[in-house]
Amino acid sequence: MKNLQYAVRLIFIFLLIGCLAVNGASESLVESPNIEPHPLRVGEKLTYNIHVAKMRAAKRIDWIVKEEAVNGENVYHVQSKMKTRALFRLYSFERQEETYLNPKTLSPVRFRNQLRDQKYRATVAIDFGVETAEYEKISRPKPKSPEKREAKVLEIPTGTQDELSMLYFLRSKQLTVGKTYFFPVIAKGKVQKVTLTVESRERVKNKALGVVETLVLHTSTGGRFWFTDDERRLLVKAETKRGRWTARATLVDIEFIN
Repeated sequence: MKNLQYAVRLIFIFLLIGCLAVNGASESLVESPNIEPHPLRVGEKLTYNIHVAKMRAAKRIDWIVKEEAVNGENVYHVQSKMKTRALFRLYSFERQEETYLNPKTLSPVRFRNQLRDQKYRATVAIDFGVETAEYEKISRPKPKSPEKREAKVLEIPTGTQDELSMLYFLRSKQLTVGKTYFFPVIAKGKVQKVTLTVESRERVKNKALGVVETLVLHTSTGGRFWFTDDERRLLVKAETKRGRWTARATLVDIEFIN
């Protein structure tokens, strides 16, 4: 049961992340060239089905809602919602994330996450500055449990991402097959490093896109991502394993809502 829960949570959350040593052959993805123009478009709405083993366990929707101002700065407002299906009775999980991205640097300005994991509840807020980020987490293990609060200031390297913005950051970068990259991300209340290798190119058949050429990214934690190898750089699918459980997320719909 624990492996099943972990497999569900892994998709898009800690699939990339681990306390990893960066070897000498790794390159900073923050310093790597951007795709010009970047592939993100306001109104883009991506829907993913998530399967654990052969069970359709959850749905995730990522949406670049609009461009707006935060603290006098123009940003992309991005939302993500993920929820287990009603028929998936073994485990109940729901998460709503929001990130606000600078459209030029694609670095986050603000991040919010509301999480429900069985009876557990948590809210995470991160406000990004130039060299520091203000982090706050409010959690409640059970509905009648006392509320726990954690607040701190984190020192952050240039280009530090949050758990949602990192997917859009990856989409914005030029990637070379055979190279290994790293970049910083805030997860679990601390700055961690993501390390990944662009493993290969692979042709993938997808319900929403048809047959597409993809770049396969393999992470040191064992996850894989397939991004279209074109100007859209769409995430087609993601996969990770935990014990005997394999969790897969597959793109099933793409819309543009203005």
